[in-house]
Amino acid sequence: MTRKISLAFILSITFLIALGAQVNNTSEINFNTKDNQTISATYLIPQTKVENYPAIILIHQGGSSKQEWLGLSITDRLIKEGYAILAYDIRQHGKSSKDKGDIFDLFNNPNRAPLDLQAAINFLHNDKRINTKRIGIMGASVGANLACVAASDSKYGVKSIVSLSSKTSAAQNLSGNKAPIKLKNAFHIASKNEQGGLRKKWAEELYAKTSRERKIVIAEGNQHGAHILKANQNLNNEIIEWFKKTL
Repeated sequence: MTRKISLAFILSITFLIALGAQVNNTSEINFNTKDNQTISATYLIPQTKVENYPAIILIHQGGSSKQEWLGLSITDRLIKEGYAILAYDIRQHGKSSKDKGDIFDLFNNPNRAPLDLQAAINFLHNDKRINTKRIGIMGASVGANLACVAASDSKYGVKSIVSLSSKTSAAQNLSGNKAPIKLKNAFHIASKNEQGGLRKKWAEELYAKTSRERKIVIAEGNQHGAHILKANQNLNNEIIEWFKKTL
């Protein structure tokens, strides 16, 4: 009886230590944009002794929040592969602050949501554990458009992106540039029938605008954004391999 109690006690302590280690590697944080918005984020660091981590920023779709990514298996897999993860709430979403202006404007205005992304990148640059030459982005819908903006402009310092359900015109608008955007190192994903086939068309357009490393996958069905990954688990492997190759 005593031995059973002792064993149970040891197992309980081991579990609590492991749980504590996991919690210590996950932080709920805030950072500020240059227009004084407060952005809420979850920051996950791999449980390894090796530092100088590559990092991937996860950006959700409109009307959602960072929780969209935290419940997906791809996020856990990326952490196990040694990537630090920063998932944040776009302004007017989740726990981030709300600025003035409507949602449609938010999805197109170069002086709003792109400032959130720049603040996220600045946060990573201030963490000495991060290899700032190896920052990537995975985004869904408006998050994908923001990823495309970063892949088209060297000022963001982003090396590689994965774009789920992007829209060419919105990415162009968010860039703030009159000249057509040109991307580098981008993996474009869309569903064949989402939005009547328009997302497929836009993915193909953005793929054509991409140089260096590029890839496109058009999945069956009509799922949108991160939901494509839920319906097509095989894409997780392709995303992992993409980041291994390009980041």
